[in-house]
Amino acid sequence: MNRFVTKIRRFAPAAAGGALVLASQAHAAAVDVSAVTADIAAQAAPIAAIGAAVLVLVVGVKAFKWVRAAMS
Repeated sequence: MNRFVTKIRRFAPAAAGGALVLASQAHAAAVDVSAVTADIAAQAAPIAAIGAAVLVLVVGVKAFKWVRAAMS
């Protein structure tokens, strides 16, 4: 355990320096995501239509089972 701590103390400053060098290069130019967000927004209507159709189907099946149970 003592050798492990000694190695950590020896290599920790180098690792921290490397991390700082890599972090300083992380502030690159911003990525343009407007096309992606526009595409996602355009898909809202079809997704809502599919969700509504599934909901109508589930409610229809439950109503059919409810009426069938009430008649028997």
